[in-house]
Amino acid sequence: MITTVTLNPALDITMELNQLISNQYNSVKKVSRIPGGKGINISKAITAFGLDTMSLGFLGGHAGHFIAEQLREVGITTNFWHIEEETRTNVIIIEQKQKIHTLLSDPGPRISQRDLDRFMSIFSRVMAQSRIVALSGSVPKDVPDDIYYQLIELAHQKNVQTILDASGIHFEKALEAKPLLAKPDLRASGNRVFNKPVDSQETAIKIAHEIVNRGIQIAIISYQDTKDIIATSDEIWLAETINQQVVNIIGTAEAIIAGFAIKLMEEKKEDMSDIIKFAMACGLASASTDEEEFHTKDDVIRCLPYIKVTKLN
Repeated sequence: MITTVTLNPALDITMELNQLISNQYNSVKKVSRIPGGKGINISKAITAFGLDTMSLGFLGGHAGHFIAEQLREVGITTNFWHIEEETRTNVIIIEQKQKIHTLLSDPGPRISQRDLDRFMSIFSRVMAQSRIVALSGSVPKDVPDDIYYQLIELAHQKNVQTILDASGIHFEKALEAKPLLAKPDLRASGNRVFNKPVDSQETAIKIAHEIVNRGIQIAIISYQDTKDIIATSDEIWLAETINQQVVNIIGTAEAIIAGFAIKLMEEKKEDMSDIIKFAMACGLASASTDEEEFHTKDDVIRCLPYIKVTKLN
C-alpha cells in the first residue's frame, strides 16, 4: 500500500469567473469544493490507477469531516487524527478569459503536543502495512521543523520507502534522514532551495546534484511548468512536455510524485527513463484539466506521447 501524509490539508474552493476585477462586484460562474493538500492529491492520483492508498494527517471541524467523507467516497482509506480547530480553506480563482489561476492559501490550524503525539502513534502503526509513504506539503503551526525527519526515520525502521515533497527548513532537515526520493516544493519556497535560486536548467541541475550528494537516490527539480530535472547518483535527465497546452499547474507536482510512487511499487523495475516518462505523463494529465487531479489511467496513457525524456550525461 502507498500511504500519504498531509499534515496541513485543506478544503479547496474553486471559483470560476470571466475575469477578476479589483474593487468591483464579480459574479462567479461556477464553484466547486474538494479535498485538497499535496498528500491528498497524491492519494487521489494513485486511486485513479486502482491501487490501495491510505491518507494520514490532521483534520478538524466541519471542513475536516467533509474531506474525510469525500476521500472515502472515492476509495481512499483515511486514518486522520481529528483536532479541535477547523481545517483550513484554500481558494482557487480561475479567470477563464486570460486562463489565469490564482491560489489563496490559508496557513492552517495550530497543533497541540497531544495531537502530534496521537498522530505519531497512528503513523507508526500504519507503517506496518505500507510499502511506500509520501510526505508532502506545508506544516501546521506549532509542529517542529524536523517533523518530516522524524516521520522518515520511523518509516525506515519499518523498512518503508519514503518520498519527500516539501519546502524550506522542513525539506532541508528531512533530507538528513535520506528519503528515497526528494522533490523541493519551489512554489512554496519562492523558487529557492538551500537559499539558492532555481532560475535555469543549469541551477536546477546543480541543486539536483546537491540533493543526491546528500544520500538521496532520486532528486526532482521542476524548474519550469513544462520542464523537470531528475537526478540519480550517476545519471541526470531532462523531462519536458512537447506540443501540448498546460491548462493548470495546481496539483501537477503531486501527480508526478504519484507516478513515481506507482512505478516504485512495481516488482518488475523499469528503466529510469520509462519511470520518468510515466511520472511526467501523470503530471501532464493533471495539468491538462482545470481540476486538481486527473481521473483515469487512460488520461495518463493519452499523455505519454507528449513527454520527451533526454539523458544529459
